[in-house]
Amino acid sequence: MSVHPGTENIPEQVIELLSHGGGLGTIFGYTENEYEAMYALGHSHYSQERYLDAAKCFGFLVAHNALEPRFMNAFASCMQMLKQYEDAIQYYSTASVLDLEDPLPTFHTAECFMALAMPAQACEALALVIAQCDAPPWAELRQRAQTLLDLLSRDGAAATPTDEECSQ
Repeated sequence: MSVHPGTENIPEQVIELLSHGGGLGTIFGYTENEYEAMYALGHSHYSQERYLDAAKCFGFLVAHNALEPRFMNAFASCMQMLKQYEDAIQYYSTASVLDLEDPLPTFHTAECFMALAMPAQACEALALVIAQCDAPPWAELRQRAQTLLDLLSRDGAAATPTDEECSQ
């Protein structure tokens, strides 16, 4: 088997690139304009409720540029709309880590926990959102999170946790 000159170290180069935060997009030389075009296409599909098509676009972006929170959030949102809540939680969690200042991924994580009938986890996520929303731009989200938390905390509501479960 012949090896093309200069390609014998590609596996090591890929590992080195990925270990330093690079992505497949760097390897293939994708530009920001190409990423934005794919993001716009995905957004167009999403706005037309073509969530599977949007997920393909956003999945491509996540695979090629996994450090961009917008791409991670968009892909997670598609998973949520496709009722793949466990996957959505995973990607929202990654988006949260990529941008610790943004409470939206955690809020959407709470929605996914609610859809999975996991009220204690939803309460925990909502409490985190409320703690993150201390700045004025997040006042509306804080109110939405508080309303959901209050709803989940109500005694006697079917399939919702007790106050004790939400305060853990």
